[in-house]
Amino acid sequence: MRFGPEDRLSRVENLLSTELDQETVLMSLDAGAYYGLEGPARTIWETLAAPMTFSALVARLIRQYQVSPETCAADVEKFLQAMQREGLLRVE
Repeated sequence: MRFGPEDRLSRVENLLSTELDQETVLMSLDAGAYYGLEGPARTIWETLAAPMTFSALVARLIRQYQVSPETCAADVEKFLQAMQREGLLRVE
């Protein structure tokens, strides 16, 4: 799935999470799986605590990581696609 600039993204709510050092650990009781997020992945997860559009998320990450818009959008889209496949992301 490709994300449009105005697609509204948010985290799913039925996950347990905790902070360990520089990592966010998520546990999906439904899937019986856990995930460790570090660096930009952790930043994306924290940012999506409040729903936002794909374009707003990319713009925020471009400022924070000083990366080109094209590279940022491609990398973020790839990560969000993985999150969606795992049932961690809601897209409206």
